[in-house]
Amino acid sequence: MPRPPRLASLLGQTALVTVLPVLAAAQQAAPAPSDVVDLGQITFSVLGADPVGDRANPFTLTGVKTATPITEVPQSVSVVSAEQVAATNAAKVDEVLAYSAGVQAAPYGYDSDTNWFFTRGFDATQTGVFLDGLQLLSYGFGAVYVDPFLVERVEVLRGPSSMLYGASNPGGVVNYVSRLPGGEPGALAEAGVDSEGRAWTSYDQGGTTNGGLAYRFGAKLQRVDGHGAFDDGLEGVLTGGVAKTFGNGGTLTVTTSYTRMDEDHVGGAWLPYYGTVEPTSFGTFDRYFNTGEPGYDSYEREQWLATAIYRQDIGAWRLTNTTRYSWVDLSERAVLGLGYTTGAQPLNGDDSLFRLGFILDSEATSLNNDLRIERTFTTGAVEHQLLFGLDAKHYELDEVQSYPAAGPLSASDPDYGTIPTDGGFPTSVDLRMNQLGLYAQDQLRWGDGWIATLNGRYDLVDIDVTRGGVEGASREDGEFSWRMSLAREIGNAVPYVTAGTYFNPNVVELPLSGDVSPESGRQVEAGVKWSPNERTLLTFAAFQIDREDIVDTRWTGSTTPYEPVLIGDVRSRGFEIEAQGELVDGLTYRASLTSLDVEVTENEATPALEGTTPWRVIEDQAAFAVAWQPAAAEGLTVSAGVRVMGPSWADNENTLRVPLTVLYDAGMSYDFEGGWTANVDVSNLTDEDYVAACQGATTCYQGEGRNVSLAVRKSF
Repeated sequence: MPRPPRLASLLGQTALVTVLPVLAAAQQAAPAPSDVVDLGQITFSVLGADPVGDRANPFTLTGVKTATPITEVPQSVSVVSAEQVAATNAAKVDEVLAYSAGVQAAPYGYDSDTNWFFTRGFDATQTGVFLDGLQLLSYGFGAVYVDPFLVERVEVLRGPSSMLYGASNPGGVVNYVSRLPGGEPGALAEAGVDSEGRAWTSYDQGGTTNGGLAYRFGAKLQRVDGHGAFDDGLEGVLTGGVAKTFGNGGTLTVTTSYTRMDEDHVGGAWLPYYGTVEPTSFGTFDRYFNTGEPGYDSYEREQWLATAIYRQDIGAWRLTNTTRYSWVDLSERAVLGLGYTTGAQPLNGDDSLFRLGFILDSEATSLNNDLRIERTFTTGAVEHQLLFGLDAKHYELDEVQSYPAAGPLSASDPDYGTIPTDGGFPTSVDLRMNQLGLYAQDQLRWGDGWIATLNGRYDLVDIDVTRGGVEGASREDGEFSWRMSLAREIGNAVPYVTAGTYFNPNVVELPLSGDVSPESGRQVEAGVKWSPNERTLLTFAAFQIDREDIVDTRWTGSTTPYEPVLIGDVRSRGFEIEAQGELVDGLTYRASLTSLDVEVTENEATPALEGTTPWRVIEDQAAFAVAWQPAAAEGLTVSAGVRVMGPSWADNENTLRVPLTVLYDAGMSYDFEGGWTANVDVSNLTDEDYVAACQGATTCYQGEGRNVSLAVRKSF
C-alpha cells in the first residue's frame, strides 16, 4: 500500500533529528542533571516519575511535561500511587481509578483483557491512554494491554491535552508511569488468590552493579478464572530494564516487557436490557451469564514493548528523548449475544438469544518518539521555564474480522454446543497513521506568586485506511492547538483559570458522504488547589468542553457489521472535587465528587437526539474511603470505602434507564516482622447485583460481584 510521501519524508527526517542531538550531547561534558534526585541509593530517579509514597502533592510530568507539583499544573490532575494499587490487590489498571474524580472506570464491568476508561464523559480507551508520556494509540482491537505489575503510578490529566500530546481524547489523558530501574535496591516477592479463582505470583528486583549500572527485572504469572469464563486462562509478564549515567552527565534508561495471554472471555456482557436491568418473563440473567460457547471461545495475545529514555544537560538546556516500539498480535474467537430472537423481550415463552460468531486476527505496530529541550531563565522580573518539543508517531494495523452464523441460546435454560460455522464474510482493515507535531510551552512566574502557562502546538496527521479493499476517508490534515492559563499562589492555595483547544482525527473505514474533517473542540476550566502539607491536597474544578465533528461507528448486525455515522457535536460541563489527607493521627481519607452534564448539542444524522445524553455515560459519581492505622496495633491498617455511581442511559433516545448503584469496599493489611505483609481486599462487600452500563437495548454489561482477595508479600 503506498505511503503519503510528504509526511513519510518528515518522519524519516525526524528520526535523524532525534538521534543526532543525543549523539552530539554524548560528546559534551555537562553538569549533573538537575532533575536527578540523590536520596541515598536512589541515583536515577527523576522528579515526576519517581515513587509517590504518601505524598498528596507530588511532582508530575503529566500536564506540562516538566517536573511540576500538582498544585501548579493548570488543569485538574490525579495521581494514584503504587502503594494504592497494591492496597486493592488490583487485577487490572482500570480498577485503581474507581475513587478518582472525573473518571468512569471499568464502564463495561470486569473485562480481563482490556483497561477501559471514560474521562469527563468521553471514552479515553483508544486515544487517551499513554505510557511514560507516549501515546498507546489503538484502533479496532489493535491495543496494548498494560498489567498493574508494570506500573509505578497512574496519572489522570482531565480535559483536552492536544497542546502537549497532539491528537487525543477531549475528556483527558490516563498516563501510566513505568517501574524504572534506579530505585532503592531490593526485591519484592508476592503471591495471591481471590474468590473468583484468580491466582498469581510475582517477583521484582532492582539494584546497581559495582560499575554503576542500575537494573531492574521482574516476572508475573497469573491464572485468570471465574467471572463466567468457561475455562481458566493464563497470563505471563516479563520485564527488565537498565539505566546508566555517563561521565558527561547523560543518563540512558532502557526498559522492555513481554506479555502473553491465553484465556477465555468472561461472562456478564452482551446481554439484553430486559433480563439484565429490568426483569422479564424468566426473571433476570444469572450473574456472569456467558453468551459464548465452551470449546470455541478463545483469546490469545502476544505483546512486546521497548522504551528508551535519554536525558542530557547541554549547557543551560536539558534534553530529553523518549522512544517506544510496540508490537501486538491478537487472535480471538467468541459468540456474542445480540438481543432476543423475538425482539426486545421474550415472546410466547421463547427466551432464545440471537447470537453471532466473532473471529479476529489483529496485528498492530507503533513507533513513537518525543524529543524535547527545556531551560529556565529570567527576563527582568519574570522567570521563564521554556520547553520546545518534536513529537512523531507511526501506527500500523492489519486486522481481519468475520462474523459467522451462530445458533440461538436459551436465556433461562442454556444448552451450549452450537459451534459457529466458519466463514462469516471475512473483512480486512488496513490502517496507517502518521503524526508529526512541533510544540512549545512557557511557564512564567513573577510577582507575588503569579504563574502563567502558554502552550502552542502544530500537527501534521495523515491517515490511510481501507476495508475489504475499499479505500476509506484517507486524508492528510494540519491542525493547531493551544492552551493559556493564569494562576496565583495565595498561601497554600492556587486558584487558576485555563482555556484551550484540541483535535482528534476521525478514522473512517468506508467512504462517508460529506466532509470528514478532524474532530475538534475547546475547553474552559476554573478551579483551585490547596495543599497545606505534603499529605493533604484538595482540588476543585469547574469546566465546559465543546466537542465538534464527531464520527462514530455503529453496529448494524449485517455482513458489514460496522458503519460510520456523522454524529455532530456534544458538550460536557460540570465540576469535580477531589481530596485526600489525614483527619487525625493514623486516620487518612480519600474522597471525590463528580457532577457532569453531557448533552448532544447537534446531530446531523438524527436531529431528534439533540438534547439527549449519550448512552453509557454516568454523569454523577461520588466516592469516600478511609484507612486507619491504630497506634495500639503497630503494622495494622484497616480500610473501608463507599462508591456511588449515578444512573445512566441504555439508549441514545434516553428511554431506557440504568439505575444508581452504591458499592462498599473494605480491606485490612498487616506488616509482620522480617519484611512480610498480608493484605486482604474486599470489593463490592455486600455483593450488589448491578449493571455497569448498556449501549443499546441488546447490549448490557453486568458489574462485578463481591470479590475477596488475599496477597502475601515479602520484601528482601
